[in-house]
Formats: sequence, C-alpha cells, structure tokens
Amino acid sequence: MDVLLLHGYNVTSTKTYGVLPRRLKGLGYNVRNIYLSKYVTLDDDLTLNDIVRAFQAALLDVYGPNLDAKEFACVTHSTGGLVARAWIDKYYGRKMRALPMTHLIMLAPPSNGSRLANLGKSKLSRLRSVLGVEPGVKILNDLELASEFQWELNSSWIKKKLHQADGFYPFVITGQWIDKKIWDVLAPATYERGSDGVVRASSANLNTRKFSITTDGKVLREELQGAGFLITPKTSHTDAAFGIMAGIPSKGEHPVLSAIASILKIRDRKTYNALTADFAARTADLQQRELFYDGSRLDRYCQLVFRIIDDTGNHLTDFAIELLDGEGRGDRLPTGFMGHQHKNEVTPERFVFYLNYDLLSKVKGGKLGFRVHAATGTRLVEYPVFQYVGTASDISTFLKPNQTTLVEVTLRRRLNKNVFRLTKNLSYQKITGKPSKQWID
Repeated sequence: MDVLLLHGYNVTSTKTYGVLPRRLKGLGYNVRNIYLSKYVTLDDDLTLNDIVRAFQAALLDVYGPNLDAKEFACVTHSTGGLVARAWIDKYYGRKMRALPMTHLIMLAPPSNGSRLANLGKSKLSRLRSVLGVEPGVKILNDLELASEFQWELNSSWIKKKLHQADGFYPFVITGQWIDKKIWDVLAPATYERGSDGVVRASSANLNTRKFSITTDGKVLREELQGAGFLITPKTSHTDAAFGIMAGIPSKGEHPVLSAIASILKIRDRKTYNALTADFAARTADLQQRELFYDGSRLDRYCQLVFRIIDDTGNHLTDFAIELLDGEGRGDRLPTGFMGHQHKNEVTPERFVFYLNYDLLSKVKGGKLGFRVHAATGTRLVEYPVFQYVGTASDISTFLKPNQTTLVEVTLRRRLNKNVFRLTKNLSYQKITGKPSKQWID
C-alpha cells in the first residue's frame, strides 16, 4: 500500500511531518511507498480549489493516466484534510467506485473552519509590508469559520454520503489540549476550550447535521453520521511535546500512531464500523475524565452555523440571531453556555455560535430554538421576525456534542405596495419611496 501525506497551512518544509513517515514504514505490514506532499499556501492569489487541482496533477505525474486503477491511503494534517476531501468530491464524487484512495486519515482537519484563520489574516498581513510575506489571504478565507468553501463541501458530502462508499474508510483524529507553541494570551482562540489550540473538536469532526428551514417553518433534515472520530489524550495541533503529528516519538507507543495503524488495517465495512464504535467509546470515556490545562472540568462543545437567505434568493447580511429555550425565551439559557460568536467576513450571511453542549443539554424542556431579525436599507422592503421552536429543535436532535450543525433559514421578503402602482391620473406626479400600509406577501 502507498501512503500519501498532506501537510497543512503555513508549511514551508517537509520537516513538518516529523518522524511520521519513518514510523509508518515500521508499522509491521506492507507500506510500499511514502509520498510527502509539498504545496504552497503562502500566496495571496491561491485558493484551496487551486491546490485541489494541483493535487490531481501531482497524482497523475506519479501514477499516470491509470490513476483510477491504483490504490493508496492518505494521512493529512490540518488544512490537508480539506484538500483531500475536496479532491474526492471534485474528481470522484459521482463515481466513488473508481476512487483510488482507500483510507483517509485526517489529523485535526478544519472541516468546519478555524477561529485562527482571522488571526492569521490580521497578523500575517502586517508582516507582508515589513518582510514581504504573503499570508495566503484566499486560503485563509476558505479556512475562516463558516466559509463558502466549507459550506459547499460539507453539503456535498452530506448529500452524496461519500463516507459510506464501498472500499473507502475516512477517519478524523483530533485533540482538545492546549498548543503551547502558539499560545497567545491576547488571542483567546489559541487556548479555547474544546479545541487543540487551532481547530475545535466539533469543527474537525466529519459527522455533521444540516437543517433547511422554509418560510413556513417546514424542515428538511439531512446528515452525515457514522464517520470515524477519535479524540486522543493531551493532543494539541502542532506543539513538539503534544502535537498530533509533531508529537509522535521516534520510538515507542503513541495514541495517534496506534490509531493510524488500526485504521490502515481496515479492509471491510464491518471492521470500519467496529473501529468507529470503539473510537466513539474511547472519546466518551476521555471526555468524562480529561481536564483543561488549568485542572478545571472540560465540557463538550458543539458548533451551530447559520446561513440566512430570503425566498427570492438574496443572501442577507444585516441580521441578528437570538437563541431561545423551548418557551421562546432567550433570557433563561444557562450562564456560560456561549463560547464564541462569529460572522464570516467574506460571506456575512453566515454566522457561527460555539456552544457548551453539556450546559445546553440541561435547558428546561430540552429544546433550543432561535429568532431571526433581519433589516433592509429601505422602508419598502421588510422581513417579518422569524422564530423557530419546533419538533426539530429538541437539543438531542438539533445538536450533538463534538459536532457541527448547519442551519439554512429562508425568510419571507415582503414588498410594500408603493414599489409599483398604476394610475389613471395623466397629470405630472411625484414618484416617492414613501411606504403605504399595504404589503405584498
């Protein structure tokens, strides 16, 4: 079996793989070739889709035109997970039987973004004027929480159920330990609870739910569930001591290496499902006992990503979302349940809540709803306040610990009657933007 390694963002040397290539060759079964990826991220004109196309070209250089007939496993770190998943969707999303990648092992992938992408855009942009370093702005845009790239990729995987394809075995391994190498007291994202200092466990997880809610409150529910997911103990993103890849030692046991070895042995769906169940049990056990770096209890977290549009196809950017309990109250949710909020800078119709699941699961009545207020720049258009607390808002249905839920809300766009009038009066009249009391629903 060939194994391809894909690094993440801001990597300028294959030293980033540490001893992992050599340890993979020494796992005790046939690893024929190890290929180390080398791709550019610090270029402001490159996008993740550009890197996906270049990945395909690099594979054809190695394997030739008969790529579909080959077989290889792929181990990714961080952004490399998005590259691999987007490559699968683009080139094999409608012909998964031809997919040459048998195993996809993603170490701390930002499947639903990273809070640090915004920090990267602001801090690295300052270096550009001083040192001439390009931060890779378009790639960071793709990595920002709730980006268009992530929304489309995750929606496609949910709809096509790519994780269930015969002969394909995807897993995510991540951590929730602090990455001391990049710990910055001025940047809360680097020591955020439920994350590895760069990527949240709930963002890394491939398992995702999606709810599309229409103007009349009807709900279309889709989901990707059953994909392998493991949180390993005291695992951070890149730190030499605890990093998920950099922390693998040259000799001896290591939980991440052991998990990779177990995954690479899989040859059928039954074994995949059994290992997925084992990983889920190990994750649940770890989250019962692992503490935060300061010794405090480490609750489980989840992400809630909203996309607000209207029934004519407009993407709305001026809105406020209020989370509610089952009785439509927003003032009785548990203290401390909100971890973070973020509106995407490039596509501001998307908004992210990072939530303490263990606190929210104690909400009276077990329901979580929301209310959306949207504004326009004219008195001739309005959006009625939209509130949803329905059957799909049971917390156990709506949210899952260590997972992300996507919610697309469609609002009704109301036009004032004075937008267009017909008159029999043939004398000169002013046409004004003054609204009437009549509306077009």
